[in-house]
Amino acid sequence: MTHSTGNACQSAADLAEGLLTGDDAELDRRFVIMAYEPGAGLVERRAALRPVYAAIVARIGEPTLLGGATHGPSVRWSGDERMLLLSGNHREAALSVHPALAFARDEFWSFDAGHLPYTWQLDRQGPGRDHGWTFNGHAAADDWESAQERLEGMLASWAEHMPVQAPGDWVGCDLWASRDRGRSLIVAFRPSNIGREFGASIDDRDHEQTPERAAHMRARGWHRVDEHGWWRIGLPETDPASAAELARVVIADLRARGTTCPDEVTAWDISAGDDGDLWVPGIGFEVNPRRGEHY
Repeated sequence: MTHSTGNACQSAADLAEGLLTGDDAELDRRFVIMAYEPGAGLVERRAALRPVYAAIVARIGEPTLLGGATHGPSVRWSGDERMLLLSGNHREAALSVHPALAFARDEFWSFDAGHLPYTWQLDRQGPGRDHGWTFNGHAAADDWESAQERLEGMLASWAEHMPVQAPGDWVGCDLWASRDRGRSLIVAFRPSNIGREFGASIDDRDHEQTPERAAHMRARGWHRVDEHGWWRIGLPETDPASAAELARVVIADLRARGTTCPDEVTAWDISAGDDGDLWVPGIGFEVNPRRGEHY
């Protein structure tokens, strides 16, 4: 860590502590704590934020709720009266503190109006108080283009923010289509033998794996079939096009198997390292919160 990075970490930790506990903290004001290099991608932004985030946690403790949006983090430390928010975009990261109840209420109504202040939120029973307004509802996207955009945004957000907020954990879900009942399509961001990657797999055991079948599956974007009849794709997180390509393959396969609209798809078994409750209001499909029980 360079001297300038160390200073930024110290300053961010000081600010976080003052906003959360200080008597004269300025409410509802956004304080920029770091700016990313121009043109920085998700891997570079993630690396830049990691030491600053670690310094904040070391000073004020673990967050109440982890989370992210398509454009930045969404991490909350919530007490009885105040809620400290780490947010940002692709240019910078910022801290702000808000009256907890009022912020939660306003955010709930923002969701209700169709806006998405965050796309995912992870509750690992961190310290602090849940003020009861957390939005855990889900609504399917209006069309396939919107569904693909939402899934792409979710994947990119997982890739950028999970390694900072929950290092070493995988995160993913199982998609089921009502017209193709019983077939698992698993989508994930996970550690691999050489780092981390985006990945998906589809159960194709009910088809004979002929050369013609292989041509059809590869045309959708799948890379290989394993010895059990599952087709798979793995893409490196370092490629800025990976999230978009994985979302494209998933939507292409759903449509090729007869699914007519996003309303017919349900996300199951949504988890982050099998630890805590992961809420994904921005995924673009309906969600069933139960695990391991399909239909």
